[in-house]
Amino acid sequence: MARKPQQQTLSIRVSEALRDFLERSKQVISSGRGESVSTSDVAKILLESAKDDRLDFRLEAAKLQHSSTESLWNIRRKWDQKRDLSRAEWIFLSQYIQVACEELSENPEMPTSESFAVLLEALLAIRSLRVERGVGLDRFYLENIGFEDESTFFNNRQLDPDIVPRVANKWAQHLRTSSNSRKPTYAGRAFYVAIRDEELPDLVSINKMLFPFMDTLLRLAARGHWIREHQPVRGAGQAQHIVEEIPSVSSAGFRLSFAVGSDGEVSILLQIAERDLMYPLGPYPEIREFVAVLEHLRADKPWRGLHFYAYTNQETSGSALKFYFRRHKDGVTLGLSSQEWHSLKGLFAKAMKMPALQRLFEELSFVYGEL
Repeated sequence: MARKPQQQTLSIRVSEALRDFLERSKQVISSGRGESVSTSDVAKILLESAKDDRLDFRLEAAKLQHSSTESLWNIRRKWDQKRDLSRAEWIFLSQYIQVACEELSENPEMPTSESFAVLLEALLAIRSLRVERGVGLDRFYLENIGFEDESTFFNNRQLDPDIVPRVANKWAQHLRTSSNSRKPTYAGRAFYVAIRDEELPDLVSINKMLFPFMDTLLRLAARGHWIREHQPVRGAGQAQHIVEEIPSVSSAGFRLSFAVGSDGEVSILLQIAERDLMYPLGPYPEIREFVAVLEHLRADKPWRGLHFYAYTNQETSGSALKFYFRRHKDGVTLGLSSQEWHSLKGLFAKAMKMPALQRLFEELSFVYGEL
């Protein structure tokens, strides 16, 4: 019998900069499928890729992570200019999409069902480009987006290639037609692994297939970036915005006034006439959470968010229900009657439908993501 060649152990000294690069690369390679890799495993991958005379785009993605905000901003600019992204940039983008889908934010309705439906369609689009059959990847996709039943698996080697499209399309249809649908939380993970691990053709084909979904993908990535990095996606040389004036709105003793900065950031001044009170709200993430508090605060469950703590109180069974909210950064607690609360809720709902504010918020959704 022929003896298998023994593996040799090689010890080398590396600089702190190279070690930091290997650590970032380890995060890119291990994320997604749940596998664990060591720093030495990453170094081995790097050496093997050099031996094969090819550049491992997963390691390029790790370099983009070093300046994540700038990298995302550059990707946004490329999209605006209709320029193709590199494979590494797609991997980098999909990492934050995974974060956007899996990590919770204050608004339980975000990301929207439509965004998950679009993401599943993008997954099918990238899968349709594969140049060889990927049974292992299909199993991974089904495990993460959900599949019909165990009978869909024929045996350990074979899998009907139509199952993934059938399941994903069924999910997308359900997300768009059901008002109370649960969401495929791990769809972002499946998309990330598809971008990273599928055997795909040239970059032109990848970009052509994915660009129709790009506005949703960018918003999801911006959301993941905000959740993880707490930084808006803006560039140092970003042009100033010229925004039309947004008229104030009033109802039942409440008044909302709007101001927009040169960077497109918005602030709202809430005035409560009866209390002679002016309460500023901003920037965008704080405003989005306050709107979510108005929409979702329940009598049986306090709101514990990044910016606000809110709750209801009823001193006795016969007394009126009151609504309270407190902003963490200043600690000021405001209380409103049930009638006042619903009046304020209606006023914000009216403001959110104003075309000028909708256009502004649409742009800010690319800066902060779906919040």
